[in-house]
Formats: sequence, structure tokens, C-alpha cells
Amino acid sequence: MRLSTFIAWLLGVGLLAALVAVNDPAQVLRAVARLRYWLLLAIVFHAVPLWLDVVAWQRLFSAPPRMLALMRIRWIAEGVNGLLPVPHLGELLRADLTRRISRAGEAGASVVVDVTLGVATQVLFAALGIAFFALLTGGSPLLRGLVLATAILSVGGATFYLLQRAGLFALAAHVVRRWSSEARRRFDMDDARALDGRVRTLYARRAELFSAALWRFAGWVAGAGEIWLLLYGLGHPIGLAQAIMLESLSQAARTAAFAIPGGLGIQDGALLVLCQQLGLGAETGLALALAKRCRELVLGVPALLAGYVIQARRVAARAAWPDAPPPA
Repeated sequence: MRLSTFIAWLLGVGLLAALVAVNDPAQVLRAVARLRYWLLLAIVFHAVPLWLDVVAWQRLFSAPPRMLALMRIRWIAEGVNGLLPVPHLGELLRADLTRRISRAGEAGASVVVDVTLGVATQVLFAALGIAFFALLTGGSPLLRGLVLATAILSVGGATFYLLQRAGLFALAAHVVRRWSSEARRRFDMDDARALDGRVRTLYARRAELFSAALWRFAGWVAGAGEIWLLLYGLGHPIGLAQAIMLESLSQAARTAAFAIPGGLGIQDGALLVLCQQLGLGAETGLALALAKRCRELVLGVPALLAGYVIQARRVAARAAWPDAPPPA
């Protein structure tokens, strides 16, 4: 892990701690503690958007692996991304674990395209949230900043897509291989070009791509259910439009703050400000943010342990059978 990444993670932790410290921490923590069964219900409900995301991902395989296997891999990757201070490590692990249950070459390409679809559909989801924000708040001064942030997210997603079409991985391998002889041994140009080709092939399958995008968008919308449940448990029932607004714009803030692992402090601050705009109060927004972090911990820690066990078994198997062929 790079020093800059660790510093960014510490800054995120510090920002979250500062938000709690200046907003009556005793009241905020009491509100989270009062959730009890509502928090448990939100944890269980998270299986719905997770399942929808996996259905979208499954559409990108020519011979789709079993749903339960993909859900387990997606769960592990989500836990790694949410809790470890290493950006996108979960996606690398997702591709590595999927390689053993899918056809040759499809794992990495499916993850790349799935991430791209995630950004594209998130832009649409954020636009929907902005529309609801404008209707619900009557043109708050914050609206201009939200539009700008969504525009930046759109440009980033479009750039990522265009780079893929131009041969992103071959270019990256060429740059990395110039650093050292170790990099030249680890990064093969033929493999990088093959990955670029498989990604382009996936983009040519328009029907499957469109289906995956619809399911991915449904996953974003379903995530608003967690907001609705938690706020109901906090004694602030809201409508679907408010829930979608809070979920879409806070998730967009998290994605825009990609340099800070897990969007620590950024997503939480966004929920605080947005809840204030709805008249729910800063303490309610912060309690909601902490409840979402609790859900990430409850689901993420077992995911990390499961990923560690799987990787440890692989290392042990390689040590015991160094000449064994890799799994199909």
C-alpha cells in the first residue's frame, strides 16, 4: 500500500471523527443504538441490491457461473473495497476468484465492463437524485455543486470507457514494464492485449450489455431501500423520492472521492448535509451515515475473513503441490 493511500485513509477517518465530534456525539450514538432490529433488517435487506448487481454481472458471461458462487465473490470484493485502505483491491480479487469458475479470459473482462456499467448507471442514478433534489428543496444553492460533481463523474466514466476502447491494458502494461525487470516478468504484453480484445468483444454484445445495465440500475435504486428502512427506524419516515435522493447523491459523493478509501468522511458528510436540506437535522443525517457504516462492518469483516481463508488455502496448495496445473 502506498503512503499516499494510507494518508488519504487517515484523513477520511479523521474527517468522520470530526463530524461526530461536532454534532452532539452522545445523541448521535444513542440514535444509532435505538435502531436495534431496524439495523438488523437493513443488514439483511442489503442482499437485495447485492443480488441485483450479481444478476447484472452474470449477464456478461458467455457461460454464466452459478449465482451463489458469484454472490459470494461479490460479497468478498465489496467487503475488501469497503474496509481495506487499498483502492480497487476488491475488483482485482473479484477477477482472480472468478477466474476459477468461468471460461478462460472472461473473468477480468467481465469485471472491467461491470465496473464501467456501474459508473454509467450511477451517473443516471445521480441525475435522478438531482431531479428529486431540485423538486424537494426548491432550487437550493447546493444544486449547482451537485450538477458539477455529477458532470465530473460523467467525464471520468466516459474517459475510462474510451481508454478501454483504445487498448487501456496494453498501454498500462507497456508503461509498467519500463520500470524494472521484475515488472517485465510479471506483466505480459500478449496477456494485456488479449484482455483488451475480450473487453471489446463484450462491448459488442449489445443485448447482454443493455440487460446488464438495466439490472445494474435496478441495484442502485434498490439500495435506497436501506435509507428508507434506517430513517424509519430513526423515527423519520420518508418517501421513495427522498430515499433515492439521499442514496444517489451520497453514493455519487463516495465515488467522486475515489482517492479516499471507502469515501470515509465524504459519504457521511454528504448524508449530513442532504438530511439538513430535507429538514431532518444534522444529527439524523450523521446517525444514518454511521448506521450504514455499521452495516458495512457487519458484512465486511466476515467477507475479509472468507477472502483470507480462500487465499491462504491457495498458497498452502501451491506450496504442497508446486508442479500442479492451475485449476480450470
